[in-house]
Amino acid sequence: MKFSYRGIHFDRNPVTVEAEEGKTIGKYRGSELHAHTPKKRLNVVHHKNLKYRGASY
Repeated sequence: MKFSYRGIHFDRNPVTVEAEEGKTIGKYRGSELHAHTPKKRLNVVHHKNLKYRGASY
């Protein structure tokens, strides 16, 4: 998918997550709502040394 923000163009490929349908947690307008759990855990990348306006966090 191609995006543009303030004149900068970039591509983004969304991540798809396979999920298992879990137990019924309720009803909304006559339809059952199910809790979904991912089949595989995603690896989250933590960024180090972040700065905003000169302040590290």
